Amino acid sequence: MKLPVIETERLLLTPLKVSDAERIFHGWTSDPRVTKFMTYTTHKSAEETEEWLKSVVSNARDEGCKHFDTGIRLKENEKLIGSCGVYYKPEFDRWSLGYNIAFDYWHKGYTSEAMKALVDYLSGIGIKRFIADHATDNPNSGRVMEKIGMKFDHMGSYSCYDGREFEAKYYIMDMK
Repeated sequence: MKLPVIETERLLLTPLKVSDAERIFHGWTSDPRVTKFMTYTTHKSAEETEEWLKSVVSNARDEGCKHFDTGIRLKENEKLIGSCGVYYKPEFDRWSLGYNIAFDYWHKGYTSEAMKALVDYLSGIGIKRFIADHATDNPNSGRVMEKIGMKFDHMGSYSCYDGREFEAKYYIMDMK
């Protein structure tokens, strides 16, 4: 599924491109402060980020795909500062929300603004059931979930591609 450009007061959510690899690598995928609780490992090269972006672009072309991501850009200058996305989790019969934002843009409300806009758009096209989780050692991520209207549902855990495992809080939201 390809997302349109979604506009908020301060942001533009735009399709990601393979040509964004260098900016994304230097912006957040290489920053261990950002990747500490992510399921992926800290990227060691822009080529690694480029490989991820190739899958993002491929997913956007596949109308049947149930996994898509979008870039978060500042509206004032179109600077790419993060990404967010959603994928279907059949075990919960819900769409899982996720996000990354460059460290310099933390604690400014950008992530909540982007996620609220993404959820509103998805709800408008019929996607109404969401789930998200965060490592218990990363409560700021939980605050984003609460700010967009999600409610705590249960404790659990999640595993990372490199074998790390985190205790996690799971939040859900059902849109009308």
